[in-house]
Amino acid sequence: MHLLLFFSFAIVLQSVVRGASSLPHPGCPDKCGDVDIVYPFGIGPGCAMEEGFELHCNKSQDGQRNVTYFSDLPVADIFLLQGQVRMMSHIASTCHNGSTSNLLDFRGTPFTVSEKDNMFTVIGVDAFASMAGLRQSAIYVIGCLTQSSTYKNLTAQEGSCTGVGCCQVALSSSLSYHNISVGDVAASDANASSMDDERHCRHAMVVEANKFMFHTEYLNATTFWDENKGELPIILNWAVGNETCDVAKDTASYACRSNNSYCINSTSRSGYLCNCSAGYQGNPYLPGAGGCQDINECALSPPPCPGYCINTQGSFFCQNTKNRSFSQSSTAIISVGLSATVVILVIAITCSYLIRERRKLANIKEKYFRQHGGLLLLEQISSGQGTTFTIFTEAELMEATEQFDDRNVLGRGGHGTVYKGTLKNGTAVAIKRCISMTDEQHRKEFGKEMLILSQVNHKNIVKLLGCCLEVEVPMLVYEFIPNGTLFQFIHGINGCHSTPFSTRLRIAHESALALDYLHSCASPPILHGDVKSSNILLDDNYSAKVSDFGASIVAPTDESQFVTLVQGTCGYLDPEYMQTCQLTDKSDVYSFGVVLLELITGKKALSLDGPESERSLSMRFLCALKVGRLMDVIDDHIKGEENVGLLEEVADLARQCLEMAGENRPAMRDVAERLDRLRKVMQHPWMQRDPEEMESLLGVREPSVPGVEMISTTFLTMEKSVGLLEFGR
Repeated sequence: MHLLLFFSFAIVLQSVVRGASSLPHPGCPDKCGDVDIVYPFGIGPGCAMEEGFELHCNKSQDGQRNVTYFSDLPVADIFLLQGQVRMMSHIASTCHNGSTSNLLDFRGTPFTVSEKDNMFTVIGVDAFASMAGLRQSAIYVIGCLTQSSTYKNLTAQEGSCTGVGCCQVALSSSLSYHNISVGDVAASDANASSMDDERHCRHAMVVEANKFMFHTEYLNATTFWDENKGELPIILNWAVGNETCDVAKDTASYACRSNNSYCINSTSRSGYLCNCSAGYQGNPYLPGAGGCQDINECALSPPPCPGYCINTQGSFFCQNTKNRSFSQSSTAIISVGLSATVVILVIAITCSYLIRERRKLANIKEKYFRQHGGLLLLEQISSGQGTTFTIFTEAELMEATEQFDDRNVLGRGGHGTVYKGTLKNGTAVAIKRCISMTDEQHRKEFGKEMLILSQVNHKNIVKLLGCCLEVEVPMLVYEFIPNGTLFQFIHGINGCHSTPFSTRLRIAHESALALDYLHSCASPPILHGDVKSSNILLDDNYSAKVSDFGASIVAPTDESQFVTLVQGTCGYLDPEYMQTCQLTDKSDVYSFGVVLLELITGKKALSLDGPESERSLSMRFLCALKVGRLMDVIDDHIKGEENVGLLEEVADLARQCLEMAGENRPAMRDVAERLDRLRKVMQHPWMQRDPEEMESLLGVREPSVPGVEMISTTFLTMEKSVGLLEFGR
């Protein structure tokens, strides 16, 4: 009995201590300026739940009012139940008289930048800005480039951010850190005037989408900066702790203190939030009378049942005081009859609702199917074209991927997520679930483009087996390639250090053959648009398979094609494409040249470590070539006297692919033929004994010159900044 009393006392004591820990004392301020301070936030010692929620109340710069600060950022609003705060963030600007940057670092705090409520925005004439950030352990880079009002007769539109004078990019992830830089781009148009005069400024910032509207007057002088005083609102998500609800409930630091509260897992970062149960309102982080309190529904205006409303804890009920003379049996009969009627009505309404929703869903699926060109595809398939192409239903692909379970994710990229799936016949497939398709013209031509891609038949190109059109964004079904990507093969844990030069040369040759097929043999020709080592897969025999046509386009027949935002991947982007916004077959040649460098150097196309001059592999290679130190960048595992000549030939080919002007680059067919000759030279038994015979096999060419043209600083800055990089895969 004494032992039982002891344990009971211990449990009660633990509950008391747990409920009392980290609670604010009565002297904590509940307001600073115009901001209500609600727990878990607090001002002063012992007022906040933990260190990350501590705020400060200081005088404004003009000394006229009190302002709430987190670090050096003013706090405008705290949204307790939504798990958000609104802060004022600095604007990154560059003008004739100086520049400012924008660096937000929330690492080690409860905050992340909300990707749903904010937009990365750039304002100015010929302005270019980039934002580098962190999401968990991955590096995140995006960029935005505005056009001048004189470019191709385009004009800025009042109240609309269309790319002329103002451009915006949506965030795709919650960030704990970001750094924004902004500058101007030298205009390529001969009619464009200099942007260095004092009339123009350029600004970049992450801003709350609902609080920003573009005005054309922002393009002149310092109107935008003066109007906003260098600050704009930004929405931040916050959460408590780093555990899920299930784990946190068993800890002494569990923050949902009110008896009438419940826990919600945070969707923006690790941790959780608290909310009041239905029928209660208040602060779920406080216990007792200060926490979630009962809502008196009977006191609402108007009350739910005037004159007969009785409030209860967390709810209410309506009492009818009339007609109390019914006998017990009559009341029972009426009750049973009413109950049966209600049940029948509920069943009828439910069935009617389900039938209507099923018809509605079928109509929506049919609408999407027509919208994405499904009727055209069916017509072409029935006429004998694309007979190996299959149109899948959404249900089939959900079953193949176990409802798109995260365990089946093969990779995530800028265009979507790829899942491994197994069809009913046992065929393993890769299913690409795209992110979005905002271009209406692309929607209309999607079916036609799918038919073209379905007829692409080359042993070194991943086969498109089918698609699903009855969803808002179509899903693509490819053959499954088991040995991962060339990026993983080169830069993985083991890397390709033990892989001989002959195998690397074969992979390069097979990739070149695939791109040559797309450029020269496909009808109409296809431009890949995102050639990189992570888009080249390796099959069972480690043969190359070019994949991921998410950025591909059918080669244009005229010069009317124009894009407002360059798509691609940093380190691989064609500098000419970034300047003209016009994708050509020579853009793929440039990107292939970077892949060729990865194969012979074993290094990544872009690395944020080390000196700035060595972060771009192409820049590092061209600089080494210029000073005659080619072998300094070649992978040590393939160096050898027998390979020196061949390595120089491959390096010279890569140099030609990396020419700044697209017209100076070779066609993919010439690249493939030259790599084929190099492979034959490797297999020649007298390669080292007769250099003249090696030259005859390779074909006559001018001796390579260990030098390259100087690449402009503008291109280097743009190449490092534009696009989307994802590390830590």
